[in-house]
Amino acid sequence: MIRRSMVLGAVMAVGLAAVSGVGLTQPRPGNGGRGATPTAPAVAAPAVALTGVQRFEVRPTGISRINFTSDAPLETIDGVSTTTSGNFTVDLANPSRRLEGSVTLPTNTLRTGNDMRDEHLRGENWLNAQANPNITLALTGTDITTALTPGAAVRGNVRARLTLHGQTREVTVPVTVTLIPLSAEHADMASFGINADMLRVRGEFSVRLTDYGVSIFPPLRLKVSNEIRVRVDLTTFRQGA
Repeated sequence: MIRRSMVLGAVMAVGLAAVSGVGLTQPRPGNGGRGATPTAPAVAAPAVALTGVQRFEVRPTGISRINFTSDAPLETIDGVSTTTSGNFTVDLANPSRRLEGSVTLPTNTLRTGNDMRDEHLRGENWLNAQANPNITLALTGTDITTALTPGAAVRGNVRARLTLHGQTREVTVPVTVTLIPLSAEHADMASFGINADMLRVRGEFSVRLTDYGVSIFPPLRLKVSNEIRVRVDLTTFRQGA
C-alpha cells in the first residue's frame, strides 16, 4: 500500500510540472527561467592590418603572366609565359622606402603558338635555354611614395635589373599597383588559389635583343623585331597572412 502511494505521488508531481510548464531542471540564474542560455555565435578574429612592410609571393600557378610581342614589318609574333615565380618585400605605407625581390620565369616556358618557332627560340642561336635556363627581373626600387591602400590603383615606376640570355641590364618599368584584401567575396575561390591578401602589379616596357647579345640573322629581320614589347601582369599573395 505504501509503495502504491509513493508511485501515485510521483506521477502526480510529474503531471503538475508538465501542466505548469516548469521543468524538473532548475533554470540558470539570471536568465529569467528560460532554460539554458543559447551559445553566442563565434566572432571572426580581426584581420591583420594591411600596412607597413609586407612580403608577397608570385606563385607559378598560371594566374600571373608575362606577355611579349615582336612587331616586325612582315609579321607580328605574340608570346607568353604563365610559369612565373618569386617574391618581393614592399613597404605598403611608402613603397619608395623599401622594395626588393625578384620575379623569374624559365626560358623554356615561352610559347608563341608555333612549336617549331618555340624550339628555335629556345635554341643556342636565340635565347639558348640550356645555357640560360631563367629570365629574371630583380627589383631594386621605385619612385612610388603614395601608400598602397585597398582598391586604389597607384601608378609609378619600378627600377629593376633584367637578366636575359645571360646578360643583365637596368630597366625602368611603368607600373600600376592595386592592393586587394582577401574578403568574403573570395570565399569560394580557395580552390583556385585565392587564399590570401593580394597585390596586383601591371606594367609594360621594351627591350632590345641586341642589348642582351641576341643577334637576328639578316634574312629574318623583316619577320623578327629587335625591339620586344614586354607586358607584366602579376597577381601576388601576401605571405604570413
